[in-house]
Amino acid sequence: MTIGLIGLVGLGIMGTAYAKNFIAAGQTVAGADPSEDARNRCAELGVEVHEAAGAWLNQCDLVVLSLVSPTVLLDVASILARDMNPGQVVVETGTFAMDDKVKAREILEASDITLLDCTISGTGVQADAKDIIFMASGPEDAKNTARPFLEMISKKVIDAGDFGGGTRLKLIANHAVALHNVAAAETLNYAVKMGLDQEVIYDLLSTGAGQSKMSDLRMPLMMSGTYEPATASLMMFKKDLEIIGDDIKKTGAHAPLFEACVELYKQADATLPEHLDTASVYEIYANNREDL
Repeated sequence: MTIGLIGLVGLGIMGTAYAKNFIAAGQTVAGADPSEDARNRCAELGVEVHEAAGAWLNQCDLVVLSLVSPTVLLDVASILARDMNPGQVVVETGTFAMDDKVKAREILEASDITLLDCTISGTGVQADAKDIIFMASGPEDAKNTARPFLEMISKKVIDAGDFGGGTRLKLIANHAVALHNVAAAETLNYAVKMGLDQEVIYDLLSTGAGQSKMSDLRMPLMMSGTYEPATASLMMFKKDLEIIGDDIKKTGAHAPLFEACVELYKQADATLPEHLDTASVYEIYANNREDL
């Protein structure tokens, strides 16, 4: 088994899941986050915690980023370029516009540090259970360095080709997630209008021909109205939808279903707290039911 020191920058829902699973796989983990709560949570797992990225990362066998915005990504890239050693590999796992990822890569390349565009398919709950897929793109030697570590915290690592391939696959994955999440909400609402037992409906849809991963994960949240803590928040997904929408315009793809779903998410954004899980889009249906 590959043994190493893993550096994590960003200890939110995803970063904490990475940390837990790396430690379970026998790795030593150091991590940074400006949030004291996040640091305390990860310290309890056995992570050596820091307030920010810095020179402590130059001893890591792999550095994994799980950041909240492209602005933070570029700021962190500048710190890594200053404090890390030539030849090190950085795995960027966020969903950001390609232009931002390319800027981060250029900053690191100037210091001979390789950035992999390595997006994921899956939620925080799935990451905690190692039920995620990494879509790794970039130079082959860097992917070979990262792969054995990424396999420790996922169910699969897909080779997405050259840098940027991971982001392109992620846009497709999130496009499907957006549609399937709304489909689950609409189907559940239809079932309620028919007076059907929700548990029976879920049993059918989680095993029958209409089954989807998003329905499996999100319909129970819709049924119980449990939208926090979020596995993927409305605020985060709003950013993802904007990126996908911009890319659809660039490619000229015909996407009427996506456009219809975006309108529903916009209604959710306008009427619900942004920290709620994206499953809360169901409330847009529920609040328009005659029986409520």
